Amino acid sequence: MGVETIAIASLAMATIGTGMAVVGQVKQSEAASANANYQSQVARNAEQVANQNATFARQKGEIAAQNQQRQTALLLGKQRAALASQGSDINSGSATDIYGDTARTGALDTLTIRNNAAREEFNFKAQAAGAGGMAGMADATGANARGGLPFGVGATLLGGASSIGEKFANYSNKFGWLQGGGGSFPIGGGHEI
Repeated sequence: MGVETIAIASLAMATIGTGMAVVGQVKQSEAASANANYQSQVARNAEQVANQNATFARQKGEIAAQNQQRQTALLLGKQRAALASQGSDINSGSATDIYGDTARTGALDTLTIRNNAAREEFNFKAQAAGAGGMAGMADATGANARGGLPFGVGATLLGGASSIGEKFANYSNKFGWLQGGGGSFPIGGGHEI
């Protein structure tokens, strides 16, 4: 195996290496894009679940508030019945004070239940918004991975072509492959181009 054959093999390996680098960049871009798409879908699923939980929290709070209102009404009825059975005047005096206290306490409990449900709903909506933002970021990451590919491949091809051209020029000068415009380039087996 002569020095010229080694030079030719070096050029071939540089060409193959450039090709492999391009394939590697394409595969890396595809993997990054697929990962970003996966992360985006995970975040969109989390967003959907959080929005559903927000709806459930609001519905659960409203049901609990309605139950509290019924319990307050039931308690007011029991108090009236108890006071009436004792012969008290249920429309004046301490009887109305008792009703008023019970009604105010029941209304406050109902408002507290609704307020707690609204806070829980808000927290879930905030989670949904955060997940939606993460999905958007993952979408942008995937788009960047795909969008930058042509530039990376172009840079690799230009760098590889430059390296191959430099090697060829050096070997050509060293071995006189293209001297005088009529030289030949050996391809092995005694054949020339």
